[in-house]
Amino acid sequence: MYRFSALSWMFALSSMLLSAAACAQSVQEGMGTLFFSPVERAAIAAARKDEQAGTANAEINYGTSVSLGGLVKRERSRSTAWINGQTVAEGQAVPAAGIPVISARNVTIDGQPLRVRETLDLESGLRSDALPPGAVLVKPAK
Repeated sequence: MYRFSALSWMFALSSMLLSAAACAQSVQEGMGTLFFSPVERAAIAAARKDEQAGTANAEINYGTSVSLGGLVKRERSRSTAWINGQTVAEGQAVPAAGIPVISARNVTIDGQPLRVRETLDLESGLRSDALPPGAVLVKPAK
């Protein structure tokens, strides 16, 4: 069995105290902005505030085709999908398509699942993908 000596205990204690002091100093100085400038961060915060205030119910003319540009599935707040280049919050109706259901992998619009980077014509039911057929080749396992 290994026993710590008094010197080992003092070294461990001093290391913890130095780490705590360094953390306290970095908190006081602030870490600053890691990824966005203050102007970009303010724009993001304003967009979130507008979305929560109900501005997401604005009329958007989508036509007969719906294109899914991306999605964010959140557990504790409203999920978001980018439909025809516009953000659509969970529960917001899409004109001529109803209310999309956002899941972790796709968005269901008018009862039809739509993958990211896929376009669906609501009238004809035709789909088109961002990649043309045959653009991705999968080699068989050896």
